[in-house]
Amino acid sequence: MKKFLISLFILFSLSGGFTTTAFAEVFDYVGGNFDWLYLTNSERKQRVTQLFNIMFPKGYVTNFPRGMLKDKLGKYLKDADYKIHYDAVCAGYTHYKDVDLQPFTLGRSRYVYMYALQYPNAPQKTFYYDAMGRLKFIDFRYGGYPEFPYYTKKYAINGKLVRAMYLQSADTMYIFSNKGSFIGVKYQNTIYGFNYTK
Repeated sequence: MKKFLISLFILFSLSGGFTTTAFAEVFDYVGGNFDWLYLTNSERKQRVTQLFNIMFPKGYVTNFPRGMLKDKLGKYLKDADYKIHYDAVCAGYTHYKDVDLQPFTLGRSRYVYMYALQYPNAPQKTFYYDAMGRLKFIDFRYGGYPEFPYYTKKYAINGKLVRAMYLQSADTMYIFSNKGSFIGVKYQNTIYGFNYTK
């Protein structure tokens, strides 16, 4: 089987079909394909630059002015139903009424230190609360969410960017730091890095 796959790879490489179509179309095609490991360094750099320009169109990271998020998110600053939501995520529920729930635990423990809520009337946002129902972070989604691709930016309540991610598919996401530096590509449960400087 291994010899067959190597032969197939050589055949496609020599015919030119593999190098001209797979690399060019996988990124544009919204599917579960993961091609990062097959790209050259220059192709990786080009892709990272392309994604940076999509997520940071001004060419640099922007933060919200101090206090602006607190002013705009007044009713979301405190989860009025935090006791119910916290108990629900601790019990393993992923939905309560019409709200989507997600727990965050410490390591392998079952202790839920934070939980996320997504409301049906605000699908482009996810709100992250501590165990006492105080808002800590918020995700903003851009693009055709819930269809792929789309990207998210996570901000702390003080308006500072925490991280940004471009989601190509349910399995593949490109992660950038709060400074806009490329961290890596997460495919399923593995992160693949790349030494990249702009």
